[in-house]
Amino acid sequence: MTIRAMQQRFRTSVAPMLDVTDPCFLRLLRLISPFGKHQLWTEMMHANMFSRGQQHHDRIKVAYHVPVRELRDFADGIVVQLGASQADDAYAAVHALASLGVQHVNLNCGCPSRSVQMGAFGATLMKTPDKTAQIVHAMTRAAKEAGGGVAVSVKCRIGIDEDESLGFLERFVSAVTDGGAAVDVVVHARRAWLAGLSPKENRTAPPLNHTRVYEVAAKFPHVRVALNGGIDSVEAVARHLETPAISSVMMGRKIREDPWFLALLDHHIYGVPECEIPERAHVLGQYLAFADDMHSDVGVRYSVLARPLYAFFSGRKGRAMRAHMNRLIGQTKGQEASGYAVPFSQIVREAEAAAQAEYVERQARAGVMGTKDGGQPEAAAAAAQG
Repeated sequence: MTIRAMQQRFRTSVAPMLDVTDPCFLRLLRLISPFGKHQLWTEMMHANMFSRGQQHHDRIKVAYHVPVRELRDFADGIVVQLGASQADDAYAAVHALASLGVQHVNLNCGCPSRSVQMGAFGATLMKTPDKTAQIVHAMTRAAKEAGGGVAVSVKCRIGIDEDESLGFLERFVSAVTDGGAAVDVVVHARRAWLAGLSPKENRTAPPLNHTRVYEVAAKFPHVRVALNGGIDSVEAVARHLETPAISSVMMGRKIREDPWFLALLDHHIYGVPECEIPERAHVLGQYLAFADDMHSDVGVRYSVLARPLYAFFSGRKGRAMRAHMNRLIGQTKGQEASGYAVPFSQIVREAEAAAQAEYVERQARAGVMGTKDGGQPEAAAAAAQG
């Protein structure tokens, strides 16, 4: 498959999110949606990890950051996002990632956090389009030298601080896509405020401007432009995909809060029959087997393995499940450090049993109360499920 064909394959993607889209979360998403329809992005990693830290030679560190399991059979659907301020670092990182089997590397030009600004990468790169173009060119050069099977893309905002004019965004996109390289651009439809707003506030406070993304996409018909920001319903996904200039849409917080949204997209956007959507119990069982392997093989901590499951369980029973899971993880901290830890799956199953016992007890109490009040026990039990 050519780079262009690979880039054109995906119309929906999951955004890179710090402390969210780690290899464990991406594994869970692939179990929920095993049909290969959605491109999955890693959390941002600094190019220095590979250019100077040589972490690609450290099997354990790689396992914490790079979704090695997914690269075996879904490499074209995995995007590793890099933060870089120097062309040499980005060049070396692309070479290192290519050696691991990575087929798509993205340059972060949208993160507004203070620490990222101090490192002169992320959203600050939009202020220096010529320098950023040098970094992108170094990445595409490394991709070609690695055999030509690595795609390169850029993720940015519609503007910086007060300036979200079409001209500002045009100049940036023109710079990073100049030279004929097949570089995709993902545009977050909010400007980045580099002072006065936290990264969390930058995801919600600046107003959305999807029109600006449509406009810049129309200006660069030879560039695949993806839209990111505020897309949280099947209807919104379908509407944006109907816009001719937009090649794909990206979702972040919606997937973090409800990973099962991917299953809705599989059914409503891609036509996967409901009977083929995996059952929750099956997905959980497969994830726990993966988590046990990650814990025993490379020592991934319980807390990291548990994080993807927080949005997996919902409702009152889900909240109880998460509380028991955290309690049990806290009780096993000493065991984990000493190397005599129980399997992660055992912790989850015990938490599941405790939450179920609470649920049954709550139903019973509601039934007794309903009987005392002259009502129907069944109705009271149903109300207690919350």
